[in-house]
Order: sequence, then structure tokens, then C-alpha cells
Amino acid sequence: MVDAALKRHGRLDVLVLNAGVQFMAPLPEFPEHEWDRVMNVLVKGPYLAIRHAWPALIARPGGRIVVTASALSYVAEPFKAAYVAAKHGVLGLVKVAALEGGPHGLTANAVAPGRVWTPLVANQVADYVRLRGVSEEQILEEMLARYPARRFVEAEEVADTVVFLASAKASAITGACLPVDLAYTAG
Repeated sequence: MVDAALKRHGRLDVLVLNAGVQFMAPLPEFPEHEWDRVMNVLVKGPYLAIRHAWPALIARPGGRIVVTASALSYVAEPFKAAYVAAKHGVLGLVKVAALEGGPHGLTANAVAPGRVWTPLVANQVADYVRLRGVSEEQILEEMLARYPARRFVEAEEVADTVVFLASAKASAITGACLPVDLAYTAG
């Protein structure tokens, strides 16, 4: 992807890394191959992309890296050991990139969305029904109860934050993770 961007545009200004994968199981039963899959997509993928894009991003001041973390980068939920660990790891990766990129005028940040109604979240509802033995309505009610606004985050709200972090207006923000979570992590 980096090579294609360089071939087409001759430079790389912004690297936005947004991947989602989930597997839910009780910790003692969490399959190692699922742990590896989640870690590969959510931590190793961004690491490899940043590593490959680094020379182009520091070629001139103003490079930006924005990685999608999660509200679960700050807190945890049952049955999501790999996801929670990976999203905590994303914050560490972003902080190191910010420190190492600073001398080159590169910023590295993350966004931490709360639940956005996507296929990933819809599948979690089904997983919680299976793992907890309660109704879909109860799961949705419990999910929304964590948000004072009683709604899911909109994808556009996350995208707007990414656009801001990728802009020159955010040049003094680096090594940070901005929650876009309707106060999910506030309480």
C-alpha cells in the first residue's frame, strides 16, 4: 500500500491504520490461534505498516500517523482478552512512534472509538448472547447503558477526529489517544 501511494503521488503524508477483528471466549478457553490472529491484525499489522511507511513519512516534516485504538484501550470487557490486550498495545506503539518521529516533524496518534454499529459489534451481540445466555435485547440494553447519550458512536464522528489528527491543526498533538466514545471511559 505504501509503495502504491508513493508510485501514484510521489510522497506519503498520512498513514491511517484502521483494522478490526474480534474473537470472544472466556480467558481459560481462549484458543491460542485466535489470540495470534487478533494480535497479528491489531498490533503486528500497524507495526509493519508504520515500519514500512516510516522513511516516506519522515522524508519531510509534517508526516502523520493515526491508528484506530478503542475505548477498550483504557478499560476491559469480559471475553475479549486478545482484543483488549491488542488495543492496549496499540497505544504503546503510537507513543513510541511519537517519540521517535518527533525529531522528524512526524506526529503519531490514536483514536479510541466507543462502539460503532458495524458488523464487528453486531457479531459481539450474538457472541454475548451465546456466552452469557441472555437475550439480544438485554445485551443491547446493557451496551447502551454504558453511554450517557444512550446511543452508539457514529462512524462519521470517528472519521472527523481522524481527519483532524491528520491535519496541520493537530501539529502539537502527538503520542495521544483521543477518545471518541460518548463518555464510555469516563465512568
